[in-house]
Amino acid sequence: MEDDEQLAQIQAEVEEWSTNSTECFTISLLRGDGSEVAERFQPEFTYPIFGEEEAIFGYRDLAIHLTFAAHDLKPHIDIRYGKQFKAQGEVRPTDIREALADFLPPDAFEARVADTNAAAGFRPPGERIHSYSRGGDTFEVWCASLADAQARSIVENMQILVPLFIEGGSTLQLEQDWTTQRWKLFLLYHVEEEEEEEEEEEEVAPGSQYSLVGYGTSYRVFTLPDRHKPLQSDLDLFSAQSLDFFLPPPDSDAMDTSKAGDLITPLELPSRERLSQFLILPPYQGSGHGQQLYNTMYTHLTAPTNIREFTVEDPNEAFDDLRDLCDLLTLRKHVPAFAALRINTAAIPASQLAPTAPIPTDLIVAGATRARLLTQTKIMQRQFDRLVEMHTLSFIPALHRSRNRITRKEKSTHAHDRAYYFWRLYAKQRLYLFNRDQLVQVERAERVEKLEMALDAVQEGYARLLERVEARESRGGGEANGNGGANGNGTMEGANKPLKVRKRKVVSEDEEDDDEDDDAEDGGEEGNNKRARVQ
Repeated sequence: MEDDEQLAQIQAEVEEWSTNSTECFTISLLRGDGSEVAERFQPEFTYPIFGEEEAIFGYRDLAIHLTFAAHDLKPHIDIRYGKQFKAQGEVRPTDIREALADFLPPDAFEARVADTNAAAGFRPPGERIHSYSRGGDTFEVWCASLADAQARSIVENMQILVPLFIEGGSTLQLEQDWTTQRWKLFLLYHVEEEEEEEEEEEEVAPGSQYSLVGYGTSYRVFTLPDRHKPLQSDLDLFSAQSLDFFLPPPDSDAMDTSKAGDLITPLELPSRERLSQFLILPPYQGSGHGQQLYNTMYTHLTAPTNIREFTVEDPNEAFDDLRDLCDLLTLRKHVPAFAALRINTAAIPASQLAPTAPIPTDLIVAGATRARLLTQTKIMQRQFDRLVEMHTLSFIPALHRSRNRITRKEKSTHAHDRAYYFWRLYAKQRLYLFNRDQLVQVERAERVEKLEMALDAVQEGYARLLERVEARESRGGGEANGNGGANGNGTMEGANKPLKVRKRKVVSEDEEDDDEDDDAEDGGEEGNNKRARVQ
């Protein structure tokens, strides 16, 4: 009994001296004169810094205030509390500075000194690649290589934003200078118009006209040409170079470009661009800035002719929604061949609809057109296939999207019912391939039902997204109100995930790293000839 009372007393004391690390943590952006640009906001997560319980022990009335210079994100941390727990043996207060030290530069803990002159003369690194207006305000997107010292400094300043707002995110590892050339930083700024000076002797306005709204990073990785259908440009490139160019001898100090013709750097080899991190700061979320930044990154990164594919590293659910919305709006508006895709309900031979026949996906939705669009848009294949599914479903009225209406399958009398039957066949092919390893472990009857249920869930998600797409199209395009959430580090393939990450179901539609999905599907569909059957 005494032990229980003592334990309860200890527990009460621990709770008395414990503070939720997320609730006591605030963030703000400051101008050069120290005034705040927007309202203060709190982080989404603090468990990567203070542990899974998100608790700080040993303080009363604890307040942690992290401020950033609005233009270059130079951070400063201010820790205040009313009373501190007196250490008793090994029971000590949480060392807050030590916990934050891995995520902030050393000078973040020093006294903040405002440099108004430097702020007033600030210009973002790299080049301005896009600008737009919102509510009378001007916004600009700037792009710079992380080989640029100023860009790298900004990334180091704000790397703590990754664990605070991107679940499972990892900070960039840039110890090796050669890797920085592969990274790009995209900065989205709100730009205040400079006021005209009324008097010649008027002092320079304190602060910068640039205030960060959000940012993204991308990483370029080399990709081998498609071994099944290589592009002619890839064949010309590789046939024109010797093996020594791509794999220089061990005693070679650097790649010899003297015999490389028009090829200047390895970055011009066939590559894919991988979006790694993406974040819109909370004060600016819900206003369409996510769509502007994502579309700008996609357009800029896919423009070079040597880029074969645009992928995303381990996207979370919030980013998935933004990505789907942006991609679908873009393709329907700017790619006529995609907008014209429909479910084909005729001209499919009966022999190809036999129960033992593979699903004729190339006949249900024109296979040659899809292949051409996949190369043209440079969207990763699984994402592109999902977009085709969403788009073609949009032409089937909601009344006809029911399993109960397709009991006669391809012989359904109503054209929309037939289209829905073929649409389900088409979508099940991809779901079956993605989940084949799990599905083959269960009996056939259970396998069929799980696949049907998975497709029902996918269709429900598509329907919600299509409502948003069609609402924006009816308003003349509109904006997607996405916030962010691409994960972590482009070199880590989704490593260092916390315990909160979603678990894989037997049959699922969970997104993982694009490159991993791509490899799995390519190997399944082409390498091992895995095919779903007509049900």
